[in-house]
Amino acid sequence: MGIHKIKILVLGADGFLGSNLVKALKDDKKYEILAFDLFPDGKARNLEGFDESLRMIQGNFLNRQDIREALRNVEYVFHYVSASTPGSSMNDPLLEVNSNIQGSVVLFEECVRAGVKRIIFSSSGGAIYGNSGDESCNEESPTNPISPYAIGKLSIEKFLEYFRVHFGLDYLILRYSNPYGPGQNIIGSQGIIPIFLNLVKENKSINIFGDGNNLRDYIYVDDAINITKNIFQKKTVYRLYNIASGEGSRINDVIEIIKKVTGKKIVIEKFPKRKVDVRKINLDNSRIKNELKYYKFLELEKGIKKTWHWIKNQ
Repeated sequence: MGIHKIKILVLGADGFLGSNLVKALKDDKKYEILAFDLFPDGKARNLEGFDESLRMIQGNFLNRQDIREALRNVEYVFHYVSASTPGSSMNDPLLEVNSNIQGSVVLFEECVRAGVKRIIFSSSGGAIYGNSGDESCNEESPTNPISPYAIGKLSIEKFLEYFRVHFGLDYLILRYSNPYGPGQNIIGSQGIIPIFLNLVKENKSINIFGDGNNLRDYIYVDDAINITKNIFQKKTVYRLYNIASGEGSRINDVIEIIKKVTGKKIVIEKFPKRKVDVRKINLDNSRIKNELKYYKFLELEKGIKKTWHWIKNQ
């Protein structure tokens, strides 16, 4: 009789966080990983080179039948799908309702139907609290999202609690700050560190909206994924955690580190600030540190060095 393997479904498996999670779980023989994504043209962008032991499922998150079939005998579901970013959501608020929120509710219904043990949701510590002022936001802080993207994330969190209370669906919400590192989209609209590094590599100017003093918490992707791997099966004290370094850095600070790491001259073009951008967000990570007893986060400069090494070799 074979050893029982824990069956895990990763939705959005070819994205930045999803692909890194799949890679982190893949080598553990006690897991069977199902990697679900659109995979346009049947090709993976971030999951190339995997052997046949990784089951890749080409499906549409917004298709109930695709979700239902993928959930067969699954114990843990990672919901890493998002059809938007804070910036893109401003142009089409209904996209949040018709794709992210609606698709998530359908997913939760199907998780209940399939008897899923726990669903892990990738939320946003960087956007969900809104403009918090000088305070450091913990998981009990008020949420004042200012973008449809963040409103959507908060709505999905509330629906998870609804499904727990009424249907017994267990969940874990991970409010990631601003993950960065190798494998991130270098030409997208989200994730300034790899985007800036790529522009520097190509000797192009960097665009900044506002004065560059917007404060963010940046967490190296390996830290975000290692914490996720260590916590998702655990009987946790809470159902909600900030996954953050606990250190705030201004965009101007990031640029100074990039100058130091790359040794290149950087040309900056400034544009008017955008209403969608949170001005300042400090995140308290004491809850997750207490849960794991101890965790040492990679320093921002070291993380940027690792990312620059990856960018240069692209």
